[in-house]
Amino acid sequence: MIRSRSRLFIFLGALLFGLAASPSAHAADGASFVSQSMQSTLTTGETRSVSVTMQNTGTTPWTEAGGYKLGTQNPQDNILWMGATRVYLNPGEVVAPGASRTFTFDITAPTSVGTYNFQWRMVHEGVAWFGAFTPNVVITVTAPAPYNSQFVSQTVPATLTAGQTASVSVSMKNTGTNVWTAAGNYRLGSQNPQDNGTWGLGRVDLAPGESIGRSGQKTFTFNITAPATAGTYNFQWKMLQEGQTWFGELSPNVAISVAPPSVTLCPGIVVTPDGTTDLGPAIQYCINATVSGGTLELPAGTYGIATQVLINKPLTLRTQGLAGVSANCEAPGLTCAVLKALPTFNANVGGFLAVESTHDVAIDHLVLDGNRAARLGTTAASQCAGGNNRYGFNSRMSDCTFCRFTHSVSRNALCGTGLEFRGNDGTLIHNVFRSNGQNATSNMWADGLTIHFSDGVTVSDNVFVDNSDVALILGGGRNAVVTNNAISQPGQVVFAGLMLDNFNGGTSGDFTGAVVTGNTIDCTAARNCHFGINLGPHAWYRSTPILGGDVHGNTVFAGRQGINVDGAGTAAAPLILYGNTVSGSAPGSASFLCGSHSTSNLNINPADSVVNRNGDTTPMTAFVWHDCP
Repeated sequence: MIRSRSRLFIFLGALLFGLAASPSAHAADGASFVSQSMQSTLTTGETRSVSVTMQNTGTTPWTEAGGYKLGTQNPQDNILWMGATRVYLNPGEVVAPGASRTFTFDITAPTSVGTYNFQWRMVHEGVAWFGAFTPNVVITVTAPAPYNSQFVSQTVPATLTAGQTASVSVSMKNTGTNVWTAAGNYRLGSQNPQDNGTWGLGRVDLAPGESIGRSGQKTFTFNITAPATAGTYNFQWKMLQEGQTWFGELSPNVAISVAPPSVTLCPGIVVTPDGTTDLGPAIQYCINATVSGGTLELPAGTYGIATQVLINKPLTLRTQGLAGVSANCEAPGLTCAVLKALPTFNANVGGFLAVESTHDVAIDHLVLDGNRAARLGTTAASQCAGGNNRYGFNSRMSDCTFCRFTHSVSRNALCGTGLEFRGNDGTLIHNVFRSNGQNATSNMWADGLTIHFSDGVTVSDNVFVDNSDVALILGGGRNAVVTNNAISQPGQVVFAGLMLDNFNGGTSGDFTGAVVTGNTIDCTAARNCHFGINLGPHAWYRSTPILGGDVHGNTVFAGRQGINVDGAGTAAAPLILYGNTVSGSAPGSASFLCGSHSTSNLNINPADSVVNRNGDTTPMTAFVWHDCP
């Protein structure tokens, strides 16, 4: 009787196993393979986390109570990787038809070297195996190397404030045969780039007497200090034996965002210059609260501007701590406050920083960033494209006498100009005007610096790079001084590097007593200037000729047309032109917006211009340059 019962149990067990292994799945069960993640090489005894994702393509939900599991294959029901044959769903979990389930679990490599199969399939326990097999992966198991480590985990903040100290941890597992000790110079070292000190240290030591053998783990817990400058910085580490070798896995890189600290603009106004918040109203409040003739200093940081900042009284606005510094804001090691137009700045006001109808205003050591790339596609950009370029200005200083713009940068204007200036006895020196506008798109171009009829203005020692309409253009300035400015166009085309104009007016282009000398215009080998220097409006529009001006001692390289004079000088106020150098000779013929045109190093249209060459005998042509913007 006992023997009969044993035979019955054996028979029932075989029946159940046969059902689980049956090739004919239940009609309601279906599964497709989605993805899997595992290492193709392991060392003997190494433990790794793997994942297998399967999709329920049947009509019955998968549940733990219903007996749905992921099971080993190749061979079926092997215990090679886990010491078990199944990976379970969670109690109460439901994988509905059409849904996917990722099974994440640990595997441990065999203790013998060799190659081993890794393959899985869904099983409805006691019913049938069903659905697709996972693709078989042949995992190579090797003997452990002396030096090896495996990343386990880390605790790292995603954001910090500049200068903030925070505790972090990085856990590494010894998967080599060497024993890690402090005496053996085993350490955690900084990466990305290797040996960096971004976080205030480049090495983290083991504790004295600590010993981490094979399969042991070490959690390095240490303090980091965020850089002083806001930005995004890499946090990544790796094991090394100092003086011998780096080894094992890198920790996953974490890009930590470092935000600027809060700063006080003026009494009662504390802000965070993060470049995304509209701080225009805060700056405006502090300007209004500053006494006439006083100074407002902005701590270094990036101040988003969606609301125009307006100055209409004598005032100095500059970066905190830079009074008296002679270098401009692009000088190495110099950090200036940045006023940055936000994408929402869409006002027809001629710039996000404006100075109007006042005197003795100084803008010093500031960066004005039009944030052009982020503002494309906005209302402001569509206004630019339609011809209303006031939406795209960075700044204007209008009807401002004895005003100064110094040691600053104006860049990335959407369209129009980096700075529009109008005011007698102004000073614009030691600035940078860079990448304003885009020449390749109609109406999206911008001057670097636009000066309107400003008598006695001084424009000196400025740098102009890759502006897109005219790098430096003046519409009038009796007794103006324009000297030692460096203009270059390595990356985009410009109508002219330097131009004396009248903005299509009848009386504004008066340059009597003005001197333009010592300026360099480098159009580069790509000939990215239509005109190196253009004197007079007629190449653009046929309005009244400009008056006077002494243009000598300037250098032009590789303009399509080197120097052009058309609509400059009258008998009573001739243009004085001599001693200029043109190299990289004009090509003889070139393409312009008005079509192909003959070119030369020096062209003067005598029908529309009166020029005193002061004895200069440089060969010239007499082409007519009309209506060729």
